[in-house]
Amino acid sequence: MAPTAHAKAQAPAHETPAAAAAADGVRIMDVRGRAANSNTTRSLRAAVADALQARSVPFMDPRVVRAGGTPDKTLLRSVPTMLLYDDRGLDIFDRITYIDDYYLTAAEIDIFRRYAQALVRDHVADGAVLVELGCGAMRKTKFVLEAIAESGKVVTYYAVDLSESSLRASLLPLTKMFPSIRFVGLWGTYDDSVAWIRRSVPADTPKMYLWLGSSIGNLTREEAASFLRGIVDGAMEPGDLFLCGIDRRNSFEALSLAYNDSHGLTREFILNGLDHVNAVFDNQPVFDRADFEYVSIYNEVDGRHEAYYRALRAHTVSARDPDFSVDLAEGELINVEYSYKYSAQEVATLLDAARLHHVGKWTDAKGMYDLHLFQKPAFFFPRASASPAEKRAERGQPSLAQFEELWKLWDLITGTMIAPDNHLFKPISLRHPYLFYVGHMPGFADIQLSRVLGLELTPPQQFADIFERGIDPDTEDPSKCHPHSAVPEQWPALSDVRAYQDRVRERIRGLYASTPAFPRRVQRVLFMCFEHEAMHAETLLYMLVQDPRVQPPARVARPILESTQGRPTPAAHFVAVEGGECEAGIDDAEDQDDAKDALADDAVFGWDNEGPMHALSVPPFEIQDRPVTVGEYYTFLASRQWDAKLVPDSWGLAPGQMAPHYSVKTAFGLIAIDLAWRWPAFVSNDQATAYADAHGARLPTEDEIAFLRYTGQHQPAADASLATANFVSWTPRDVRFSTSAADAAITDLDGNGWEHTSTEFMPFDGFVASKLYPGYSSDFFDHKHNVVLGASWATVERIASRKTFRNWYQRAYPFVFAKFRLAR
Repeated sequence: MAPTAHAKAQAPAHETPAAAAAADGVRIMDVRGRAANSNTTRSLRAAVADALQARSVPFMDPRVVRAGGTPDKTLLRSVPTMLLYDDRGLDIFDRITYIDDYYLTAAEIDIFRRYAQALVRDHVADGAVLVELGCGAMRKTKFVLEAIAESGKVVTYYAVDLSESSLRASLLPLTKMFPSIRFVGLWGTYDDSVAWIRRSVPADTPKMYLWLGSSIGNLTREEAASFLRGIVDGAMEPGDLFLCGIDRRNSFEALSLAYNDSHGLTREFILNGLDHVNAVFDNQPVFDRADFEYVSIYNEVDGRHEAYYRALRAHTVSARDPDFSVDLAEGELINVEYSYKYSAQEVATLLDAARLHHVGKWTDAKGMYDLHLFQKPAFFFPRASASPAEKRAERGQPSLAQFEELWKLWDLITGTMIAPDNHLFKPISLRHPYLFYVGHMPGFADIQLSRVLGLELTPPQQFADIFERGIDPDTEDPSKCHPHSAVPEQWPALSDVRAYQDRVRERIRGLYASTPAFPRRVQRVLFMCFEHEAMHAETLLYMLVQDPRVQPPARVARPILESTQGRPTPAAHFVAVEGGECEAGIDDAEDQDDAKDALADDAVFGWDNEGPMHALSVPPFEIQDRPVTVGEYYTFLASRQWDAKLVPDSWGLAPGQMAPHYSVKTAFGLIAIDLAWRWPAFVSNDQATAYADAHGARLPTEDEIAFLRYTGQHQPAADASLATANFVSWTPRDVRFSTSAADAAITDLDGNGWEHTSTEFMPFDGFVASKLYPGYSSDFFDHKHNVVLGASWATVERIASRKTFRNWYQRAYPFVFAKFRLAR
């Protein structure tokens, strides 16, 4: 329950929009009618008539389920939720927010009181526009306004509400209290206001939407995702933010009391909706509230509160313009409101559908309510939990849309994180300068496509010689190196390399546009080109975090971080795994490509080292439920007197600092180690082995980690705030802790850092080297590389979710985003 101005429920409005202003200085824009589905009195009447005449709301009494029975299925009548929010309804609701039973408002105020300063400091840009959807009395957002005023930032604050009088009453004191902030009231629905913002606010103006009070709960989960997606697509630019209050699936008792308070205010609020229906129909006596009672139900199955009118007697309700007449039976229920609560998984699903990334969240002191910060990203790869339609190309040929998103990622990295005069810098001495990677992506793709299509290379053709293959030196003896492209005496100009990149991309676009269906071999090459570029995006990022001049990715919000160094870190627990057998790997021989012209719907591609499919047999073992944390590794280093060989290259020292005052290297520069205390420790395989030896344990084998992933004996990161791959966050997250050994579950296997193993990178029996890319795997079967599995925050979804994918690094290589855990 929260005031809402969404078009799900219609509200009265003039047929023609007009701008309104008043002598008191409060500027209010009458934006009603700006949206295609804007609410009008006529449409609201029609909505009431339609909802009452149609039995369209499915109902299974959750009270019967709670009692252990099987309820009957039925369809109910309804009335639009917006009927609750006339001026009197808004006034009653405001009174509800002051009582203890309704905990949501107090929880949100608690969060703002503690975190408004951090929100404004880290996430409100100077010159930004803030848009609060359904502002109400603004008791909560005054904390944000105070923080803005103290910051000295110039901000325009748009307050959205259905009631002009409520807008004026709210904004008048604020304009006097905060003269440095420009306030504008938007009188209309959410849809009206978003449409006005889209037309009136320049695209390059940073925006933050605020949707508070758990108003999202008034919509079904599908409607909420659709509404957010509408704002994302229609009124947000990459980097824009969305602050959203979301209630958790709390206890039955707490939620039942919150929506049927001991003061009777909620009952009056709901019954007032019947009076509002009469007012909408020009005071026709459609409903007599004496004929109804309020029924409050918390549906634990679907995670929502449900509000109903129950007819106390059989009677007929009717109205004119439009004409309708409905016979109600005694005891019949009429739905008026749902208030959805969200689990962590449901928040993650919401974000996938809306194509938003999760910056982080703040939680109230009682742990009942969250204020989430979402962001529209510059690119988006759907998670594995997304719809089947979006997953269709996950393992086969990538779509052109997937290439376009990957190119957006690549341009974000190379175009905003590297200083303009820094493209010839080598942050890792064993690697090429940044410029090589800008040319290597189109060079590799062009060479592969030209070969398979029998066409000439994209000009300038000599770029193929420069950019075909990078340097992979031996960490123990850098003079030893696999075959690679000749290093030019002088690198080409960056502008020339970017022009070459654009030409190759246009070649790929043209290929998709001209060819409805590719032969299987061409599809394989497109798969290789896509994943090669995705892997190198991660390579470039672990290089960039080593660069003291790294620039944060443009319009990517810094994650919400809190120091955890002073808190006790829950112990890691060893989980006993019985072991067993399962199928592993894939069968994807390149010589099958010519067997048929087109790719079957169920076919998959993989790199040569992922196959062939084979039986995996694993004896019983024990493994820690979570990775070793930064804090634990820091303590280990202290016990080793800060031995330089054991200090991870993922850590650094700020100017003037010496051990032990380390920070953690990130895409945002150095982050204080106390803020990363519970992140997984990114180390080399040699350093992980030293830690394991010191603790009388070992690193797990490839088979053991693979067995857990193949058999699903681990907990995936369902919580949006814990998603740890696919660029959902641009840093690691805190590892997930078990509260006790009894409930220990294996976590963080599919992300939050690649997983070090003790297994040398070698081929499976029956391995056949790729003919298209013969050196991809076989050059590294040298007894110096170990397998890493899983994914990091910088691994795209199609690789992160693929259990067969194998990665590898030299044991001493210190730069990869790789964590570890102990086994025995």
